[in-house]
Amino acid sequence: MKLQLGIEAGDAVLKLSLFDPQAKKVLKTSYLPTETSPLDDIYTFETTLQSWLQENDLESIKSIALTVSVFRGLVRQVYIPPEASSSIRDYLSWTLSLMTNIDPDVYYFDYHTLNGDASLGYTVLLIAVRRVWVDAVRKGFRSKKIAPTIFELDVVSLYNLLEYDGALEKGTECLIKADFSGVTIMWMAKDDLKALRCVSTLELVDKSKEEAYLLLSKQVLEQLQLADEENGVSVKRIRLCGELANDITFVNILREQLNGYTLTLLDSFANIRLPVDDESASCILNCAGAIGVSLRSAGGSQS
Repeated sequence: MKLQLGIEAGDAVLKLSLFDPQAKKVLKTSYLPTETSPLDDIYTFETTLQSWLQENDLESIKSIALTVSVFRGLVRQVYIPPEASSSIRDYLSWTLSLMTNIDPDVYYFDYHTLNGDASLGYTVLLIAVRRVWVDAVRKGFRSKKIAPTIFELDVVSLYNLLEYDGALEKGTECLIKADFSGVTIMWMAKDDLKALRCVSTLELVDKSKEEAYLLLSKQVLEQLQLADEENGVSVKRIRLCGELANDITFVNILREQLNGYTLTLLDSFANIRLPVDDESASCILNCAGAIGVSLRSAGGSQS
């Protein structure tokens, strides 16, 4: 059985999804808190992953893919003109230097082609992550057998997930990924990342849970309204995933604030079977990014 493992490294957590591409089934999901940041403490990252693999008798994994928060990287939709179609990476390196105003060598970057051809030009997603984090994983793992070989950002992983599941065939989807470390709002259609907005959670520190959730929900609503005004995207049906999606208090407060919108949880899929054991079922919302990146060799989006 050729299984694929998707990992999302959070601020102090590893989120895991074990996927069987032949059965199109997520076999297991897990949410593993760590005392330190996995990307900054590779020893803890590796030992936590190794223990999980041993506990689940997983000796051979076809591919191991890692995704991290967009707050740790950069995603932009970029048009490549026809005259640059034969040197896309050079064009994107130049574009990246303009975006960041620093040496593009500070980043590893890749791209995902959304549409186009050499005669008309291409529309691509540019994905960039700082070299220091990628190199830490690539060089820090003692066992290369379990070291991730695919790296991406959660925005791309979630795009992969909705694309693989066929959701983007129906029109524009609005997805909110609400984690303790920050909230990302994505508007996606087939071959198109229409808009991307983020909300920080830093100013919620020292507030009561209800106060923090109310403030965060109002900020999410503000970003939805700005996306309508500035990006021309207005989607009334919104899907929610992430750590905060497991907290019914947050979900209820957000639903109250999003008057006129329909809010549903991203806890079921049309084309992906999910595990039914209690531990895995309770982790689906937490592990949406991990599920998305576990599809990387299964016919989902490829760079």
